[in-house]
Amino acid sequence: MKSQADFPATLTQTYGPVSAIDLALYAAASGDHNALHLDEQVASEVGFEKPVVHGMLNMAFVARMLSSHFGVRAITHLHTRFTGIALRGQTLQFQAKLEQVIDQVAYYQLSVTNETGASVIEGLAHIKRLT
Repeated sequence: MKSQADFPATLTQTYGPVSAIDLALYAAASGDHNALHLDEQVASEVGFEKPVVHGMLNMAFVARMLSSHFGVRAITHLHTRFTGIALRGQTLQFQAKLEQVIDQVAYYQLSVTNETGASVIEGLAHIKRLT
């Protein structure tokens, strides 16, 4: 039986600065070519200093942090809520904090902040250690 000691108390990852290439590659892969994410003038016209990082790209970075540590199959649940924005050029901080382990499943609180410390994502992940 897995215990809380079998899972790290905290996982962290830093990514960035998020580049125009990151946004263009994500747009090509996802089909989300909204100019708010790609065009500085459009972003400026709606009140942002720079293009906005795709929310789903931020979520993909969360999934990468978890899957690189536990493996893709170990992630049994990933729930995120977009709480703010990140802008192109910012460096992002990703964190997963272990809350509890029940029936061999670890429950992690997720958070992503931009370089100003503002929340970008909050969420929860369930991780089952593969044996």
